[in-house]
Formats: sequence, C-alpha cells, structure tokens
Amino acid sequence: MKRSSWKHRSTWIDITFSIALVALTIAAIYLVTLSTKEDSASATENKKSAAEPTPIIVKTINSNYPGIKIITETSNDPFSPFAIQYPQSLHSSFNKEVSAYITKAKREYIAAMKKTKEQGRKLTGELNISFETLLHPSGNYSFVVVTNTLTGRANGKTAILSFHLNPETGKSITLADVLGHDLLHLEKLSELVRNAIVDDPGLKEKLVPKNVQNHTKPLWKNFSNFTITDESLIFYFKENGIAAKSAGPPIIAIPIDKVSDLLADEFKVKVESVPEKTVTEKTVTEKQDVKEEITTPPAKTEPPVEKTDDSTDTVVPPETHVKKIALTFDDGPDPKVTMQILATLNKYNAKATFFMLGSRVEYYPEIAKKVQEAGHELGNHTWNHPDLTKVGLEKVRSEITSTSTIIEKVTGQKVSVFRPPYGAVNKSVRAQTDLPVTLWDVDTLDWKHRDSVKLLANIKSAKKDGSIVLMHDIHQSTADGLDSVLAYLQSEGYEFVTVTELK
Repeated sequence: MKRSSWKHRSTWIDITFSIALVALTIAAIYLVTLSTKEDSASATENKKSAAEPTPIIVKTINSNYPGIKIITETSNDPFSPFAIQYPQSLHSSFNKEVSAYITKAKREYIAAMKKTKEQGRKLTGELNISFETLLHPSGNYSFVVVTNTLTGRANGKTAILSFHLNPETGKSITLADVLGHDLLHLEKLSELVRNAIVDDPGLKEKLVPKNVQNHTKPLWKNFSNFTITDESLIFYFKENGIAAKSAGPPIIAIPIDKVSDLLADEFKVKVESVPEKTVTEKTVTEKQDVKEEITTPPAKTEPPVEKTDDSTDTVVPPETHVKKIALTFDDGPDPKVTMQILATLNKYNAKATFFMLGSRVEYYPEIAKKVQEAGHELGNHTWNHPDLTKVGLEKVRSEITSTSTIIEKVTGQKVSVFRPPYGAVNKSVRAQTDLPVTLWDVDTLDWKHRDSVKLLANIKSAKKDGSIVLMHDIHQSTADGLDSVLAYLQSEGYEFVTVTELK
C-alpha cells in the first residue's frame, strides 16, 4: 500500500516537473522574442532617425508694402543648405505661381546635390533665393527673384525671374499690357534693347551675336522677363544665353524717357528733364591676387627721439603693442541672429563691421538701426548678392548705390566700406564705387559647416594680428559659437575693432 502510494506521488511529481519545464521554456522563448523585437524596433527607429532630413524652418512676416508678406525658408542641412525668401500676396493665383517656381528650384538643387553625393564628391552646395520689390506709380508690383545655386566648385549659376501683380485685382501684367498690345511698339522696343545690349561695356567681347539677334526678335516671349519702374523698363536675360556664362544673366535697362511714346496710358509717367549722370573713370591698379586687397594695418614705426635742452638724446619708451582683429558679418540683417550677435558683442565690448544686403535692410530696417545704434561699422554688400563680375555695369552701380541709399535712409549713417559678394571683384567693378573694397584673410566657413565648434577652430588656425574675419549673421550656428570665439580672442590679447580702425 505504501509502495503503491509512492508510485502514484512519483508520477504526479514527474508531470508537475514536466509542466514547469515547458512553462519555463515558453517564457524564455517569449522573452528572447520580445527582446529581439525591441532591438529590431530600436534599430528601425535609429535608421529612420538617421534618414530624416534636416527640418526646414519657415517664417512669415509683413513687408513694408501693403498686401505683401515675406516667406522665409531655411535649412541648415550640412550637405545641401539653403536660404530662401519670396513674396506672398492676398491672391492665390499669384501665390501658386511663385510657390511653383520656388518648389522647382529647391527640387532641382536637392536632386543635383544628391547626385553629387552619390558620386562620392564631398562638396557642400548652396541655394540662395532673394527678391526685390518694385512699385510702379500705376499701383502694379514687380518682384525680381534672384536665384543663386552652387552644386559644386564649377557649377555655380544665377537666374533672375520677374513676377507681376496688381494688388487690387490679383492680375499679372504682361509686356503686351505695358505696350498697349501694339506690335509696332514691340518692334521699336526690340531695336532699342538690341542696341543697348551691343553698347553695354560690361558685355563687350562676351556677346554671342547670333543669340543676341534671336533673343531680341520682336516676339512677346523674348521680352516676358521684365520689370517697369518710373525710371526704366528693365529686361532680364538668361545666363549663358545672349552672352558667355562669365557675363552672368545680362540685365538691360532702357530709360523710361526713351520708351515713353511706346507705353500704354496706364504706364506713362511724367518725365522730368534731368542731366544724364556719368561715372567718372578712375585709374585702378588691377590685383592679381584678391588677398592683396585685404585691408591691413600699417607697419609700426619706431618711436621718435626727443631732444632735451642739453641736446641729450632721450628715447621715448615704445607703447605696449595691442593686437587687433576685425570681425565682419555678411548677408544680414536678420531679426533673430543679428540681435543675438549684437548682444554677444556688447558683452565683450567688441566692435565689428556688418556688410548688409540692401534687400534685407528694406525688410528689417529696425534691425539695421540696432546695428548702427550699437556703434558698429556699416558696410555695403550689394542689394541682392549677385556676382558683380558677371553682370552689366549699370547693374553693378544699381546694386551698390541702392544699398548705400537705403542703409543711410534707415540708420542715418553713411556706409564706409564695401564687400563684393563671393569676394568677386575686378577693375570694372571697383571703378563703380568710391567705397574701399574690403575682403578677408580668415574664412570661418560658417556658411558651409553651420557648426559653432568649427567656427572657433577655423579662427584659431588662421587668425593673426590685423586679420579680417569673415562670418555671416544669418546662420544660427554663428551666433551660438560667437561667445566662445570672443572669449578665446580676448584671452589671446586681441582688441576687437572695425575694418576702418585697422588702417
């Protein structure tokens, strides 16, 4: 009886043990599976995170023109960054037209940079789109959108496209509207434009005669890219079209008094007789290396020797030498970045030189005024940031003059220095302004890296007494890294001065 009972209990023990073993096995399999799923999910999430593009920051602000807002899109993607500005109105048809152009420009740029990356070339691109607003006395707006694209060392290109808007009706004017839909007027205009192209000294020896003839035939489509002001009827031609690529996109302006008889009544304006302004030619020594043009402080001279009454020579002790460095900021002003930079400069009692774009001063006049009120030097960086060596001389003069005018109007102070975009300058460009041309010898590459740490590293490796440092007050990374830069330079004994103070 006892033996039978033991056998019975033994059987139950075996069954219980087996069940427990199976349960443990199932639990182990479940835990392993769960862990694998979590690892897989984590890996997928990490992969997804790595593949996610850099976010695009979009801002909308009011402009100084009724019914017009400014849309700004920026991306700090390290490989294909861009900064874009374009107008938006109260009319959907106009907004769709402009947005379609902007979307296409971005898509083509990003596709080109993707191809560059796939080819294994480590080149950083740049897309910069800005615009200028022109208001005609008729009430019509013209918007000149300038697109600068860089997808490689030799792949830079510039495009100019005009958009038009009647803010009341939402309609877009055409050149046919401006000329009263008169084909005879178009024929006369085509002859005026053709002659202006041939006579433009900035296009001399760069023209393609056959293309000039074809692109100035009296066809409405040949003159569809235009703007009209109370001073000129302006036409924009494609880069590498009527002239060699080195000429950039040609811009031809016909004085309004020469076309007044061709205009429809709506676009006629009262023309006063004003003596034609001429630009005095100046003798300028051409530099072979742009670095020679950098403003540097004069060499220190030995202190003078003073004579006493008894003719004993007394040497005046030399003053302690103070190292100087000029910090410069291009492409602003910007409502956020510039203000942060001004606060950091104030913290270190540092003065700097701001090379401003006229188009941005027009939209952010209060920020430009803040720069002046803080005691910094005001510089001219053109209106729309074109390569001045690739446009006509009239365009060069307009870019520089209009920028100086608006900066003085907004701040009450004249600009004292000029920096050509991209550092691109030649004899013809310099002859169009009396402002001293200022380049740089320390390029922080903040536009390329968008990295606050590299900002300091690049300055450390290249700075010296009398250096001019190139930065941009439109990149958040520059504003974020500036405090470390100033702290380091101050610890190295540098005094922060303006470009002019280096002289």
